[in-house]
Amino acid sequence: MTRITVSLASLCLYCLTGCGARAVDLDHAAPTSSAPTSSSPTDPEAPFVPIGGVSGVWIDEQRLYWLALGGSLLQSCLTTDCERTTLSYAKNEALGLAVAVADGRVYWTSDSSFFSCAAEGCQGGLRTITADAAVAGRPIFAYRGHVYWFSDFDIYRCPAQGCGETPEVVAANVTRSQLTFDEDRVYWADFERGIVSVPSDGSEPPKLVIDALLVGNVAVRDGYLYWTAGAGQQVFRCQIANCASTGALLVTTDARITDLDVDGSAMYWLEASAIHTCSLPGCERSSVLTPPTVADPEYSSLSPSAGFALDASYLYWLETPNRPRAAPGYPYGAIRRTAR
Repeated sequence: MTRITVSLASLCLYCLTGCGARAVDLDHAAPTSSAPTSSSPTDPEAPFVPIGGVSGVWIDEQRLYWLALGGSLLQSCLTTDCERTTLSYAKNEALGLAVAVADGRVYWTSDSSFFSCAAEGCQGGLRTITADAAVAGRPIFAYRGHVYWFSDFDIYRCPAQGCGETPEVVAANVTRSQLTFDEDRVYWADFERGIVSVPSDGSEPPKLVIDALLVGNVAVRDGYLYWTAGAGQQVFRCQIANCASTGALLVTTDARITDLDVDGSAMYWLEASAIHTCSLPGCERSSVLTPPTVADPEYSSLSPSAGFALDASYLYWLETPNRPRAAPGYPYGAIRRTAR
């Protein structure tokens, strides 16, 4: 297979600002089986990363990552001092990049090749991990020192140090979807069966966790499984160790949910171009955290769940790049943030 050499840039290419946006908490009552209502939040303040053409956003314990220049340039900065800590990892103007971040490393693909380096930068050496012609145009995922991806028929993984031409098979004959992880297992939606799980090292055959039709987004947290169904306008939950056939309904929305995430105390979802949230476990009250300008994941090709990201203090979101300018200097595709 032909490998592509990715050029690296080590200089900060842009001047970034660190202004935080203001959260809007509507704090209204919402029955668990009906759609929450909302009013229009106030427009946010200056963008956290004011770069036009951003097409993905990820986060780890210290750094925020994004794809700029229409998906061709991978960069990051410390969330505590973004203006002075910007790094550039890779650039590929012809093909764009697929990205995954986990455990102090950043991974990306260019055409059919996988690359990786430390989150702090590639000065210690850019590592070529493996290659798979089937990965071109598809998202990748990372967990505990491995990169995961869907090939033509199987789920593969490779360690960060590389695996040459023989990646490990995690699961065979699976439907392409998105992957999510807990401590020991990886989960995905099988459109014909429901939500399926396998040990993250592929040491056991896959098993059906819950028999559910038309599953969309899937999230896992603290022993619970969350998923969207019902034309993407309902979120369900069940305890992984004892999932019923349907799960418990948490919320019904007015529009299709296109992204879903959960932390230790709350659930977040992208609906009608705005981020909504509710407290767990009951999700009785909901809030709208952003104006309706959040980019839908469909605008972030090669970027799973790249419309928004969470750290301990903030919600970061990618502003949609195809809306008209609301005022002079209003950026296209910038990253904004709000306290959560």
